[in-house]
Amino acid sequence: MRSSLLVIIVFVLSCCNNSKYENYHSFENSTWHTDSIVKFKYIITDTTKTYNINLKIRHTVDYDYQNLFVFVETDKIDTVEMFLAKKNGEWLGRGISDIREITYILEKEREFYKKGEYKIDIEQAMRHGPEKRIENLQHVLNIGLIVEEHNE
Repeated sequence: MRSSLLVIIVFVLSCCNNSKYENYHSFENSTWHTDSIVKFKYIITDTTKTYNINLKIRHTVDYDYQNLFVFVETDKIDTVEMFLAKKNGEWLGRGISDIREITYILEKEREFYKKGEYKIDIEQAMRHGPEKRIENLQHVLNIGLIVEEHNE
């Protein structure tokens, strides 16, 4: 009986695996300091498939801006702007109570030519008015990285 149950569990787990990596970083006191670089590492084992790479941002409705700028570093550095609200102040994404979550597609159908470990570093890059940078970006709860097989 136990061996049958073990075989069923292994089968179910292997069928449901879509090579998904999902990890979140939480910010202490809901504050993302400009010097805080969030580092994600993930492993690609199958180079015959394509992958979607997404960022998830969780913030409160007290967040002061319509958007969020981040520096994304892989083998190169890009500046990414994520819109969190419409111009009229209506929040994008989903949420319950005063927390909102939005998914931003970094890459769709990304091909990897080598198996191994990859990394993505994320740094907040917010500026406002005459300020050179916003040192402590308030009301940001989490940032997450999701890497999953692309399913057509």
